[in-house]
Amino acid sequence: MSVPVRILFWTREDVTDTLGKLEFDANPLEVETGITGYPNMAYGCEAPRGDGSARIYGWQSLNWSDKPNRALAIVRCATTDGRTFTDAETVFVRANPDWLGFANLVRRPTDGVFFFFTWSPGALHVFRSEDGKEWRQLTDKAYSDHDAMCVTWDATRGQFLNFQTTLEAFPKRYPDNIGSRRRVLSFRRSTDGVVWESVSPPFLRGETLWRPDADDPVDLEFYRVVAFPHQGRHVMLILDYAPPPAEANSRRATTKHGPRYLTEWAVSRDGLNWQRPFRERDAAEKIIWTPLQGPFRRGGVLRFYGGEGKCGSLPADRLFYATCRANGEFSTPLFNMLAGGLTLNADARWRPGETPGQAYVMAELWDERGCVVPGYERASCLFENVDGRALPLRWGEKDGSELAGRAVRLRFYLRDAKLYSVTSKAGGNTPEVQ
Repeated sequence: MSVPVRILFWTREDVTDTLGKLEFDANPLEVETGITGYPNMAYGCEAPRGDGSARIYGWQSLNWSDKPNRALAIVRCATTDGRTFTDAETVFVRANPDWLGFANLVRRPTDGVFFFFTWSPGALHVFRSEDGKEWRQLTDKAYSDHDAMCVTWDATRGQFLNFQTTLEAFPKRYPDNIGSRRRVLSFRRSTDGVVWESVSPPFLRGETLWRPDADDPVDLEFYRVVAFPHQGRHVMLILDYAPPPAEANSRRATTKHGPRYLTEWAVSRDGLNWQRPFRERDAAEKIIWTPLQGPFRRGGVLRFYGGEGKCGSLPADRLFYATCRANGEFSTPLFNMLAGGLTLNADARWRPGETPGQAYVMAELWDERGCVVPGYERASCLFENVDGRALPLRWGEKDGSELAGRAVRLRFYLRDAKLYSVTSKAGGNTPEVQ
């Protein structure tokens, strides 16, 4: 029996039979205030507890300007809701004058074991803990590369996957703190966190490095990423960087390193083959900073934490959407209708000051031949000036349950609205996309 899935509207591949200037876009992270008790640490991972709360693990750089006493620390605290944190304690400190300023914390869900990955020049250090409190070093030379990385647990393949920033020689127009080299991405995998092998995902067509392409600004570099599974797919935040001319570098008084360019969303169906459909949308335009790991999920919200109580968040089901400023249409893939009816996650509010406005969404049910199922015409399912994450799809007295077991597709008509997804109503099953 197939596992039911949501019907998502992330990219053009999620829809068929489009009409009009349909666009796909992404929301930026919002500044969330009122976070209390969060230690001054970079978020790493969580360990769920039986009472519904979680331990949060993160890391700190200590004595950074005092190189002989430089150290990294692992800190943990507790939370139930992701907004209030208690019981902060330091569980690990390791001094090393050669530490570089980047680390990852990962909890392997299959056995609850923690891994701490960090760098000294050119070498990846790996630490392990069974309980999150007692740590032992597995190696100080797992492999050599640049420092920025994102290690995740790939549940589908039962292995660690590492999105590693790599430096390559490049005729840079504006050399910065690393000279005539640029930052690109590579992929590595490991079953134990110690022995790693390079991976060339199919989308790279035999290449081992993921580089900017002809659709990017000429000076673009992939500085680092944050990758995580989400809604049966995978999401990535890419911190894009473009070094400025030295004389125009706003940071020139202290460093040759320029400021960030923007932080973009990328998406993947399998965690290895990636698309970058939102290159001009800055996911961090409101929060300004870019997360190091995350997110933490609670109450239907994705939260990314920075130091000093900073938090950027979004509703978990409202990252990506389909829209059309003028009249547009599209259909979903065929799915087997299940009992319980369907709900639509959409924002069709009229723009402020526009009363009446132009935003609307209409939905029809089509059969396998592409014909409207009688009784499920668009005029009977109209949304105007509404915003809801579970808007019931109804056609008069009908909600689709009458067609349970039949292969159907939804046809949407929209204008100036954001469509995020379709799911089943609470208590029903989620429609299965064929």
